[in-house]
Amino acid sequence: MVNINQNNSEPIYHLIAILEDTKRVYLKAAEKIKDEVLSVLLESFGYQRGRYSKELQQLLRQSGATSPIDQFTLSLLHRSWMHLKAAFKFGQKEAVIDACIKGEEAALENYTLALQQLQDNDEVKILLLQQANGITTVLNTIKEFNGKTNTGI
Repeated sequence: MVNINQNNSEPIYHLIAILEDTKRVYLKAAEKIKDEVLSVLLESFGYQRGRYSKELQQLLRQSGATSPIDQFTLSLLHRSWMHLKAAFKFGQKEAVIDACIKGEEAALENYTLALQQLQDNDEVKILLLQQANGITTVLNTIKEFNGKTNTGI
């Protein structure tokens, strides 16, 4: 069984809130963006974040951690994701891509912090590293897409 308690579950709840918000933003952006390829990418990234959130929630359930996500954590929104929301309201593809890049970089920073706080828990650390690698792949994909967009390829 995973050794998570109320004292060390906070970083995981924080990541769950971030993942849930990111999922909603990606799926909403996928609906609004006119570029079909980018829309499919954003949708897949949104579903990935939902999967990551469920994995962390399952980990908490298995550990018996009982600390519920408080309202502050639920209402937590990254400034970068707020930029994304604003960007896709105006339909600016480049602005959406730039906000995605900033959001992914912020997500990786949060994973780094969580990994530092949970460094003694190998099972959690392995899962967080796998998810962080997935986020890094998304970041690289967005950057590659942005390069193709900026060069007209």
